Amino acid sequence: MSSLVPRPLRRRNFALYFTGQVASSTGVWFQNLALSLWIIETTESARALALVTVCQFAPILLLSAFAGAVADRHRPRRILFVTAALSSLCAAALAVAARSGPDHMPVLFAIIAVSGVVQAFDRTAGQSFLFELVGAKELAAAVSLNTVALSAARSIGPGLAGLAYAAAGPATCFAINSGTYIFVIVALCFMNSTSLGQNQTRRESGKGVGDSARSLLADKDLRSLFATNVAVTVLAMNFMVVVTAMVTVTLDGTAAQLGAAHALNAVGAVIGGVVISMLPSVRLRIVAATTVVLGGALGFAALSPTIAFYLVVSPLIGLGLGGFQSSLNSTVQTLSPTHLLGRSSALLTMSSVGVAPVGAVIAGSIIDATSARLAMALGTITCLVCSLALVRGTRQRQSHNRADDAAPARTN
Repeated sequence: MSSLVPRPLRRRNFALYFTGQVASSTGVWFQNLALSLWIIETTESARALALVTVCQFAPILLLSAFAGAVADRHRPRRILFVTAALSSLCAAALAVAARSGPDHMPVLFAIIAVSGVVQAFDRTAGQSFLFELVGAKELAAAVSLNTVALSAARSIGPGLAGLAYAAAGPATCFAINSGTYIFVIVALCFMNSTSLGQNQTRRESGKGVGDSARSLLADKDLRSLFATNVAVTVLAMNFMVVVTAMVTVTLDGTAAQLGAAHALNAVGAVIGGVVISMLPSVRLRIVAATTVVLGGALGFAALSPTIAFYLVVSPLIGLGLGGFQSSLNSTVQTLSPTHLLGRSSALLTMSSVGVAPVGAVIAGSIIDATSARLAMALGTITCLVCSLALVRGTRQRQSHNRADDAAPARTN
């Protein structure tokens, strides 16, 4: 039976970290849903809702590179202690602001911006910390399982948050999120420090942020992966916008059916992430294959004649999403030098979460001008093109390597 459990989860430290991530990520969904509903109900302004997105993600885009440098120069565990405590305080402050009423809206936006700053450091340190938890051999599986934790939270968080919001209002949802960070702090406290010490990386301090980023991007494989991440995130993964429009507008579905679509998507993402975590190794070909799965699922979804058909396809979209995110993140972390894992995590964050608002604007414009079907079709085309580019690049490098290996033989 133990062989069915991914190897990282058999490690006490990683199991503790995984549990804390599921709890805190579920709490984040309480906050995200409550924020969206409360802002819309209070202001009746889509611009105000857009401002929430800007406050959340702009700090991540702007500060991730610096946060990556900090993660490479200091122990990630220490950073995570600080970010967990600050995140809890930010959520508690939101609860106080929500109880104070709409007159304190500017304060609320300021708190969201501060929370975004904290998340910039938390995300990069969290990715970098995985190496210390499991070591080099199990890093790819650990990265995949970290993605699974986020997907698992997405499968249960929105539904529970909706019930809490209806029963007790936004302040309670923010307070719940604040409390979930206790799980992270407790998990960090109970970790075996000796085991962590065995996998500590050399702290890099000589290079600047720009020099370190350039050294990572000098690797053709890493450069291809970051470019793929940007393209797929911007043009294919705008699920909050595209799925909402597809279910409610194009297919005339209900709010309950929209929730079911997101939940089924998340369940598929968990399965996709677990499958990737069980593979002995993850390389560019796996990323290319999962990109095809995601693109194909989006294509089927775009052709959905009914809401029932779309709900059947939803887990397949999640399967492709979970596989793509897990395989891409795992491959990037595996290819990156261990002393630059913080920087590579920062580039991953910037090429996904950081550019997400750009994708949302593009998707919204396409949907307003045409329909959600076309937005999904664009996602399909993007995934297929990216997959072909990854496969072609891999073949070219393999051909060059074979030519280099054969060169000495011809000389002799």
